[in-house]
Amino acid sequence: MAHKGIREFSGEELGGVALGQNGFKMISGATVECGLTSGYEDIQYFIALKAVHLDAELEARTVTKGDDLTIDSNGVAQFGGSDEVKILNGDIVYGAFDKVKVDSSDYVIAYIGK
Repeated sequence: MAHKGIREFSGEELGGVALGQNGFKMISGATVECGLTSGYEDIQYFIALKAVHLDAELEARTVTKGDDLTIDSNGVAQFGGSDEVKILNGDIVYGAFDKVKVDSSDYVIAYIGK
């Protein structure tokens, strides 16, 4: 079943997500896949990514096909593409990301959705 975007959550859950009440993980210089990577087995996806300390170069795969934060050589949004996305320090990108790759020396707070 496809992710329903904002309709996936109740109003109470969205309030908790907005406040970061589901928790977060700090990712730096790693590729993390929810449900598979050690330490991330109980996480289904992240709901938001925030660059901290410096601007961050990253890739993120969404649970909704075609909404990945990267592009391949054909200009298609696809994880493992040729162009990473640069997020400015302090900026937040919202979505449902189940795989995140952050360059070394860059830091991202990944807020847990489910």
